[in-house]
Amino acid sequence: IFLSVDALPYDKPNVHTIPLKSKSITRRRLSRRAIGFMPVDQEQPDVAYFGQITFGTGTPQNFDIQFDTGSGDLFVFGRDCGSPACGDKPKYDSDLDTSFNPIEGKDFSVEYADGTEANGESATTTIVIAGISVEAQEFGVINEISDDFEHPYVGIMGMAFSEKSENEQTTPITNLINNNQLDNPQFSFMLGRDADQSPSELTIGGSNPDRYHADTLTFTHLVDDNGGTWEIPIDNCIVDGEELNLEGRTGIIDTGSTRIILPPDDADAFYSEILTAIDNGDGSYALPCEEQHEISLVFGGRTWNIDPRDFTVEIDQDDCIGSVVYADTGSDTEWHIGSAFLKNVYTIFDQGNRQVGFAELA
Repeated sequence: IFLSVDALPYDKPNVHTIPLKSKSITRRRLSRRAIGFMPVDQEQPDVAYFGQITFGTGTPQNFDIQFDTGSGDLFVFGRDCGSPACGDKPKYDSDLDTSFNPIEGKDFSVEYADGTEANGESATTTIVIAGISVEAQEFGVINEISDDFEHPYVGIMGMAFSEKSENEQTTPITNLINNNQLDNPQFSFMLGRDADQSPSELTIGGSNPDRYHADTLTFTHLVDDNGGTWEIPIDNCIVDGEELNLEGRTGIIDTGSTRIILPPDDADAFYSEILTAIDNGDGSYALPCEEQHEISLVFGGRTWNIDPRDFTVEIDQDDCIGSVVYADTGSDTEWHIGSAFLKNVYTIFDQGNRQVGFAELA
């Protein structure tokens, strides 16, 4: 849903940064429209990207939550979560939240592409993200999650479109747009690289022009049948100078994915251009660690290069794989474009105009 903000009186944007972990998120009075910046932490090395969100009013409850543009549901571990994965991690306590409202008769259940399942109850509360308050936000209070959910964060915030939600939630971003709280109906990511100790950042309500070269910004509109995801056409893929020329391919731009995931046949075509690649039979291809390969993706007529360090990935000492892997993506022509690519660009998710923009990092 897009509500135009151009017709509203202009208020000076409220720009502020929320440090992660070093101190709690604070609240402040906002103008009618706002843009919020927050640094983002990562599960090293470059596995997942997360930041702190405040849940509820009353006693502040701050939690590290993964930002996932590939899904549409918000959840956090609840105090009654008994799964081993919850362990002694921080948990949401509804008794401390004066704005907590359980949704009677509505359970919460979600399953992700990697097999992770989370179950619990649905409720609403006020959350604060990047300094902007979202009232009556629906979320899942998790009491059961897959045992192998071993991450430093305790929840996931879906940032696809609301129709992607498995629990018919309205996403926090959409709520902010519907409530006319943002300067622009957009959010943007810069994803850092652990090897460079480069920062990661989420901007809500626009983009941060200090982080990219504006003259390189290129937008690509979403495909019509996108299922609520950030799915755009892929013009081409280039492997060591050779164009694959696979027709009709699309890519879901997914900050919740570490790799670039292709259907098996496309992965076979991709690695046929790398003579030293060996299919491990588990969705990955082994590569000599000393090799460097020039991999590029073409969107909107512009070629975007992937740093060789983001392609040849060491998973154990002297044991490397390519960051392009294969799995059942749900379609023979659908790719999932994760952080292996997104670390190399500044990405703007434009919900109002249903498009994705890439730009060179500053």
